Amino acid sequence: MTTSLLPSYTELNTALSTAQSGYQASQVHGLLCGLLCGNPNTHPKWESLILGSKKNKRIQELLQNMFEISTAQLREFSFEFHLLLPTDDQDIHARTEALGLWCQGFLTGLKITQTPIVNRDPNEITDALNDIIEIAQINHEETEENNENEGTYTELVEYVRLAVLMVYQELRQERRHANDKND
Repeated sequence: MTTSLLPSYTELNTALSTAQSGYQASQVHGLLCGLLCGNPNTHPKWESLILGSKKNKRIQELLQNMFEISTAQLREFSFEFHLLLPTDDQDIHARTEALGLWCQGFLTGLKITQTPIVNRDPNEITDALNDIIEIAQINHEETEENNENEGTYTELVEYVRLAVLMVYQELRQERRHANDKND
C-alpha cells in the first residue's frame, strides 16, 4: 500500500511557473493519470510533453515522484489516490478552474495513448468519460462562493477520482484481454 504523498499543488505549480512550462499542476497530474490509464508505454518520455527541451532538475524530480506515486496508487486501486488540486483555502474559482484543467489533462493523456474516448461501446467507462468531458468544460468564472457550490465541487472531485480509478482498472483489463487474444 502506498503511503507517499504527491508533491503539493503549490510546490509543483510554482516550479512549473518558474520553468515557464505553460502548464498548471492540476493539468500535469491529469495528463499523467490519462497516460497511465491509457498505456504509459506508448509515451515513456512523458516529461518532455511538459518541459519540452528545457532541463529543470527540480521539476524532473517532482514529476518522477508524481509518476511513481500515481502509478502505484492506480495499480493498487488505492483510496489514497487523489487529484492534485488547490487546497480548500483557495477560492472556488481557482479550484473549479483547476478541476477543469485536471480533466482536460486527463483526456489529453488518454488521447496521446490513442485510447478511444468517444465512439466506444456503451458501458460504465463511456459514461464516466462523457462526464469527464463535461467537467473539463466547466465554467469556473460563473461559480459563486456559497455552500451549495462548495458541496457540488466536492462531489465532482470525488466523482472524478472514483471514475479515474474505474477507468484505469477497466482499460487495464481490456489490454489484458486483447493481449490474451493475440497470444
